[in-house]
Amino acid sequence: MDFTDQLGRLARAHQLGADLSANVQAWGDSRSCDAQAVIAPDRLSWELRLRVAQPPPLAEWGFRFGEAINHLRSTLDNLVVAIARQSGVEDPVRLRALMFPICDAPKDWKSRQKALSCLPEWCRDALEQLQPLQRPAQGGSLEEDLLSILRDLDNTTKHHLQVKPGLAPQSIHHAPAIEFETEEGAAASVPPDTEIVVAPFEDNAVLLRHRTKGRIKSVRGHYSFTAQVQVVLAGGRTFGVTELLAALWEYTHLVMSVVIGRAQESA
Repeated sequence: MDFTDQLGRLARAHQLGADLSANVQAWGDSRSCDAQAVIAPDRLSWELRLRVAQPPPLAEWGFRFGEAINHLRSTLDNLVVAIARQSGVEDPVRLRALMFPICDAPKDWKSRQKALSCLPEWCRDALEQLQPLQRPAQGGSLEEDLLSILRDLDNTTKHHLQVKPGLAPQSIHHAPAIEFETEEGAAASVPPDTEIVVAPFEDNAVLLRHRTKGRIKSVRGHYSFTAQVQVVLAGGRTFGVTELLAALWEYTHLVMSVVIGRAQESA
């Protein structure tokens, strides 16, 4: 059997993911965001505030992410249709009804049997072994099954023109040098009272707040922070967009390798 077209689709999905990753990295390297220490009017606290000169193009990234997801899902569907065609199925109605099944429960798998009946037995067996419903028996959970995640994401991008990811701060490292107006104020402010704030990634958002017992004269220091472009799944689960795309591509490649390997064995 010839799967040149399907492997080409998979390569296209990989390129879309690589382009998105490069785009996100380029924005991160452009120094489009910074941070600034701001002393409160009463000089008894200071905040590290985010400064965003060039907002990240989240809508564009979401569109690219959705396009890559659609390519991965359609690659699997196209694989099943190709097997049917190369096995002699010509009925357009049966071919249109075919798709790569992704089932979380035995009843879902059973409901797909009529549509899958035109496929060779070796293919149906391979598809069944790859189903998310097998995950619990293997010591995993449905929530972490990548085929289920791919299906859910593909359904989301079909109902919404684009996935709109968020940008969430992941870590902050700051080594401040605080000068107090008096030595007594400095002594009273030990140990430091510092709060890390979970804030949206937007201009003037507070990343860190430091309260003191003495009046602050000045704040200097070095800082660094990392942020992650995230996509939110149903139930509030979040994933890093580029990391998730890489994992989904690897798993889709693995699934295709299993099915293609069975096809070659049966030839």
